[in-house]
Amino acid sequence: MAASLLDQARQRGGSFGQTWLSSARGRRIFLVAGGLIAAVFITAVIAPQLFTHYNPDSLYSARPLAPPSGQHWFGTDELGRDYFARVVYGARASLTMAVLVVAIGSILGIAVGVVAGSLGGWVDETLMRVVDLFLSLPGFILALALSAALGRGETSVVIALSIVWWPSYARLIRGMILGMKHRLHVESARALGASPFRIAYKHILPFMWGQVNARITQDMGYALVSVAGLSFLGLGAQPPTPEWGSLLESGLQYVVNGWWLTVFPGLAITLWTVGIAMFGDGLSGFARSERSGRR
Repeated sequence: MAASLLDQARQRGGSFGQTWLSSARGRRIFLVAGGLIAAVFITAVIAPQLFTHYNPDSLYSARPLAPPSGQHWFGTDELGRDYFARVVYGARASLTMAVLVVAIGSILGIAVGVVAGSLGGWVDETLMRVVDLFLSLPGFILALALSAALGRGETSVVIALSIVWWPSYARLIRGMILGMKHRLHVESARALGASPFRIAYKHILPFMWGQVNARITQDMGYALVSVAGLSFLGLGAQPPTPEWGSLLESGLQYVVNGWWLTVFPGLAITLWTVGIAMFGDGLSGFARSERSGRR
């Protein structure tokens, strides 16, 4: 696979850097990013098995604001709770909300983009004006207002961010469909009497999944930052539920005497975002190479 992609790049006059996924360095970055993402996911999933004696919401006899040690790897919080357990459990809430936001937003956006691009005419114009309206507004501010109107809680954050998330997918899918509507295999299917939606499903969307998957993967990082931002402002997960954004907010007042209360949740958010960005770049490079090879 790597050799074939490199040969394709050479045939098109491309440089070795244009197919970085085929290089040893690109593969290492891709594998490290994938391993980091998998480690975070697996740790979040098996957290109850890892901490059978450390419920993140329970109080311990440990000294409050104890620094990191062999017994408490990330120290303890202001109530004496093991902070490593709370950061790991916080991944469950943060990642669950981020996955739901991207899933709902992408499904809705893809559906709207397929309808607009396939039908065209007044349907396309109406849907795209709605999309333009959403895209003209600051996304995070709109999500903040919607989340505050819906009330505090994880469900409100997911709904608010999903409403903000779908327009970009609708615009992306609609543009990709319009770019492929006049290709020979699509024109042949139309001449045989295939419906617009069947053409989109059978003859257009299969060519898009690589780029769409790369976009979804990258959005997992952006969604997590948005979720953490709303939780940091007090609109997301409510105490005592641990969540990376709320952990950052609660640790701010102890930043001098308990630096670990902000460092470790912030480090978790950073590692996840960087890992997702590198993994998404790898998928994007692979999708571009695959798409070029089909031409």
